[in-house]
Amino acid sequence: MGLVLGLKLLVAWGVYALATQGNSSFATFWMSEWGFRPNLDWPFLFHGWDSAWYMRIAKTGYSYPAYAFFPAYPLLIRAVSGPTGEYLMSSFAVSFVLGLIAIPLFQLLAEHYVTREEGVTMTLLFALFPPVFFFTSVAYTESLFTVAILGTWVLCLRKRYLPATVFAAIATLTKVYGLLIALPLATRLFDKKKRSMAFLALFVPSMTFVVWNGYLFSLTGDWTAYWSSQNHWREGWPLGINSIVRFLLELMSKTSGGTPVATQAAYVITTWLLIIVLFGALAVAAIDVDRDFGTYGAVLFLFIVTFGNVWSFSRFLPFILPVWLNARVKSKFIMLIAILVFPMISLVMWHQFVVLGVWFG
Repeated sequence: MGLVLGLKLLVAWGVYALATQGNSSFATFWMSEWGFRPNLDWPFLFHGWDSAWYMRIAKTGYSYPAYAFFPAYPLLIRAVSGPTGEYLMSSFAVSFVLGLIAIPLFQLLAEHYVTREEGVTMTLLFALFPPVFFFTSVAYTESLFTVAILGTWVLCLRKRYLPATVFAAIATLTKVYGLLIALPLATRLFDKKKRSMAFLALFVPSMTFVVWNGYLFSLTGDWTAYWSSQNHWREGWPLGINSIVRFLLELMSKTSGGTPVATQAAYVITTWLLIIVLFGALAVAAIDVDRDFGTYGAVLFLFIVTFGNVWSFSRFLPFILPVWLNARVKSKFIMLIAILVFPMISLVMWHQFVVLGVWFG
């Protein structure tokens, strides 16, 4: 964890240095976009895009189109900001600290399946992988979601089923597909002849999901308020499989003629399809490592590809946690390359996303 923390701070410093570029003041795209500049400017290193929605919900509650965001993370921001009323720092602190907690949690999970040495390698590859490294550093929900999923399964493996069910409920209140983690938990309990606990493992997260949607219905009169509010961001783009088809068709229409645009479009299509195939294969392969947890990963992969937006795959796919159970790399050279190269890629992503306001994931 110390190595990853040091690299996160080093990369954050690098982004700050790039943003100042020798000037005396630090500025990001979001300072002008959100219309305020606090006394401490550095927390803006960890905020961009959806971060503002989470802070807005924490401050003022829900209104259109914020129904698209689940409540667990904003509630944590509100709780942490209570003594000071400082939402910028609180949103950063919650996500960053949970992102660090996820590292030893993942190692506990990994060591259930592999040796301690292999577990360390697996954990480093997971924690340093650029989308994971970045989205568990900034004020987004990925850190909380990761801790909730890892907490559910680590506790399940240790036969602490009631707290595992609580973590599954937290995952349900963090992302729309968080409820899926209840399935492997209930299956494992059912196989162990603990039918009452299996029922509870399904009932508690499911009722959490129902109560949350009931709350949105009380505000909007719409049982599909989560889905309906997505229209605010679609900008004519469909969701699910249709977004994949449109993405491919639009890029393929540019791949003829040998122009630089055509070459770039062909490169994007090839890279994108390789990523989809890679994570799909890893999700299926995880079933051989752990039937229940691996099946959850495969179902989650299908859910994301079927119902998600193509532009968000780069963010969502790396957080299908069972895929990382296949990351058994014994070569120290490969690990050294990962330690040196992954943070550099993360620095570029971080700078583009926060300082320049370039959206991805």
